[in-house]
Amino acid sequence: MKLLTGKVAHQLDAKNRIRIPAKYKNEFPRGEKLYFVEYAAGCISVMPESVLSAKLASFDEVNPGDPELMNAKRRIMCSIDEVAEDPQGRAPIPKAFREYAGLGKDIVTVGMGQYIEIWAQDKFEASVGSMTIQQANMLAYNKKSAEQ
Repeated sequence: MKLLTGKVAHQLDAKNRIRIPAKYKNEFPRGEKLYFVEYAAGCISVMPESVLSAKLASFDEVNPGDPELMNAKRRIMCSIDEVAEDPQGRAPIPKAFREYAGLGKDIVTVGMGQYIEIWAQDKFEASVGSMTIQQANMLAYNKKSAEQ
């Protein structure tokens, strides 16, 4: 799979459906199911099944005798829903996901490497728009250095 990068500003239609921008959709593995995921705060992620499965692999090790971890697993698993496209390539975003991300008509889709994020345009600009690339690099690389 090609690295998913960049951003696309577009809109939900009147029936709260999205067309995943072609620059991203064409790079997802052919024939693989896609999933809406509450993965990061403020947005909805769309992940191909192989990426999502890799992220969920650690759940195979969750001890069913640990109620806190089992509840965490339940919370995460119920925050995932398959993307169901119609023949025209439009996918309705379920109400719970729209509410979680605060989506309105104007949205931004952002490439995040192996998956994409869908943001309300105003929330994206408020969250990311004020950060310079220099600030982003300082945060990303300083944090990485501190973890090593």
